[in-house]
Amino acid sequence: MVTAKRARMMGVLVLAIMFSVGALTGAATMRVTTAEETRTQQGETRRPDLFETLELTGEQRTQVDAIMERRRDEVDAFWKEHGPELRAIMDSVRAEIRTVLTPEQQALEEAFRADRRKHYQDHNRR
Repeated sequence: MVTAKRARMMGVLVLAIMFSVGALTGAATMRVTTAEETRTQQGETRRPDLFETLELTGEQRTQVDAIMERRRDEVDAFWKEHGPELRAIMDSVRAEIRTVLTPEQQALEEAFRADRRKHYQDHNRR
């Protein structure tokens, strides 16, 4: 039953996306209200990244960087093929979730997304 299998896979995908969006919304709330900011050498304000939060040792950071570099082509190929479809699904999920958020929560979500867009734009300019 290919149709049942596909429906089950889509259900799992939607569930995973919903979980991710929920996590992002929660993270947005926490980030906006409790974010610790640090200053870089250039004086710009930024938030600690995951590796700083985990307090990786130098050796761990070197190993993680090597893993990320080794897998970069695989990740890039995935996003090139599936990124537009996933983005469309995520946009639809976000729009639906926004219908249940209060205006204050919508503002927090918008601020979080704007911050992430700026972060990625700044990161890609380097």
